[in-house]
Amino acid sequence: MSLRWRIIVFEIVTLIFVALMIGVMAIALRLADDFVQRVDGVHRRFEVIAELDGNANNYAEQIAEVLLLGAEQMPDFQQARAEMVQAFDRLREVTRAEVSTLAGLDEVRTELSDVEATSRMIELYRAIDMAAERVFALQREGKQAEAVESFRRDVEYRLSNDFENLLEAALDDERGEVARELGEVREQQRRLLAWSAAIGLLALLCGAALGYALHRSIVRPVQALAAGARAIAGGALAHRIPAKGSDEFAALSRSFNEMAASLETQRTGLIAAQQRLHSEVELRTRELRDANERLRDVDVRRARFLADVSHELRTPLTILRGETDVALRGGPDPSALREALLGVQTQARDLGALLDDLLAFARSDAEDQSLEIAVLRVRDLVTAATQEGEILAGPREILIEAEFADGDACIEADARRLKQALVIGLDNAVKHSPDGGRVSVSTSEVNGRLTISIADQGEGVAETDRPRVFDRFYRGEGGRRNAQGLGIGLSIAKDIVERHGGEIALDNRKDGGAVLTITLPTTGARPT
Repeated sequence: MSLRWRIIVFEIVTLIFVALMIGVMAIALRLADDFVQRVDGVHRRFEVIAELDGNANNYAEQIAEVLLLGAEQMPDFQQARAEMVQAFDRLREVTRAEVSTLAGLDEVRTELSDVEATSRMIELYRAIDMAAERVFALQREGKQAEAVESFRRDVEYRLSNDFENLLEAALDDERGEVARELGEVREQQRRLLAWSAAIGLLALLCGAALGYALHRSIVRPVQALAAGARAIAGGALAHRIPAKGSDEFAALSRSFNEMAASLETQRTGLIAAQQRLHSEVELRTRELRDANERLRDVDVRRARFLADVSHELRTPLTILRGETDVALRGGPDPSALREALLGVQTQARDLGALLDDLLAFARSDAEDQSLEIAVLRVRDLVTAATQEGEILAGPREILIEAEFADGDACIEADARRLKQALVIGLDNAVKHSPDGGRVSVSTSEVNGRLTISIADQGEGVAETDRPRVFDRFYRGEGGRRNAQGLGIGLSIAKDIVERHGGEIALDNRKDGGAVLTITLPTTGARPT
C-alpha cells in the first residue's frame, strides 16, 4: 500500500474516529441536556412540595389562632388558604411541565404517579378545608369545645398525618427519580467510556488526546454531579459542586448548588418554625395552667358562695318557722299575732333582698350583655339613681345628698345598665352607713373625664379586703363582712363600668367612711 493510500486510509480512519468521537460527544451532550431538564423539573416540583409543607403548617396555625383569638384572625387564615391554593396551582403547573419533557410512553407511565399524587393531595386539602369551614361554623354557633375537637380530629390530625404522609411520599418519589436519573446517567457514562476505549484502541495517537479531553470535558463533571447528588441525598446540604465555565455541566452544577442552597434555607426555616412552635406550645401550656388555677379559684369562690347562700337563707327561714309556730301556738291575741306577722314580713323582705342578689348574679352571667348606647346628661342619670337610692335609705333615715360640678356634661352610655351600677354603689353606701347618717354623691369633669363619687360615713374598707372588694362572692374579712348581701354587687358594677370604657375604685376617705369612684369618658354631643 502506497504512502498515499496509507495517508488516505489514515485520514479515513481518522475521519471515522473523529466522526465517532463527534457522535459520542453529541450523545453525551444530549444525555446531559435531558438530565438537566429532568433534574430541573424535579427540583421545581421538590421546591413546590416543600413550600406546600410550610404552607400547610401555617394553614393549621391560622385555624388554631382563629379558634383561640376569635374571628379577627380570619384575614390571616384567608391569606394562608390563598397561599395553599397558589402552591397547588404551581404544583400542577410544574407537574405538567415535567410530564411534557418526557419522550417515551414508559417514562410518561412512570410520571403518572406524580399526577395521581398531586390529585390526592388536592382532594385531601379540599376535604380538610371543608372540615375547617365546619369548625368555624361550630365556633360561630358558640360550640367552642366541639369546634376545638373537630379541629383536632378533622384538620390538625389529617394535616399532620395524612397530608404530611402524602408530602413525604411525594418527596421520596422525587428523590427516587433523581436517583434513577443518576443511575441512567452512570449507565450511559459506562457505555460512552467503553466506546471511547474501543475508539482509543483503533486510533492510539488521537485516542489518547481525545480520551484526555473526554475525561476533562465529560467524566469529571459527571463524577462531580454524582458526588454532589450523593452528598445532598445524604443530608449534606452545605456541599457545593465546582461550576466553572458556561457549558451544560456548569449550568447543571449551578442548578444543583441552587437546589442545595434552597433546601438548606428551607431546612433552617423548618427548624426555626419548629422552635417557634415549641415556644408556642410552652406558652399555651402556661396559659392553660393559669386558666386551670383561675378555674380552681372560681370553684373555691362558688363553694363559698353556696355556703353563704345556705347560711343566709337558713337564718330567715328558721325565724319564719319560729314566728309562725309562736303565732299558731298562741291564743287569739291580736298584738302577739301582729308582732309575729311583722317578724315574718321583716324576714320575707330580707329573703327578697337575697333573691334580688341571686337574680342579679344570674343575669350578669346569662343575659345578653349588649349595650343600648345613647347620649345621656350626667345630671339626669345621677338624679334618677339617687331617687332609687332614697327608697333604699328611707327605712334607716339616711340622707342622700347630690352635688353636681360637671358643667352639665354628657356621656355615651346605656342608661339602664349604668344607673344599675350607680344604684349598686348607693345601696352599698347605705348598707355601711349608720342609721341617720349621710351619703354624698358628687360629680366633676376634668379633661374629658367624668368622675362620679359616692361617699358614706361607715367603717371604711379594711386593708385586707381592698384588693378583692370587686371579686364575685367576696364579702370581706374585715368590718364590712357583716353587711347583708352575697358579695356580687360591686363585681357587677365593675363589669358595667368597664364595658363603658370607664374605671371604678373603692377607697377610704380621710375623714372616715368609704368612697366609691366611677370615672367615664365624656362626649361633646348633647342628648336629643
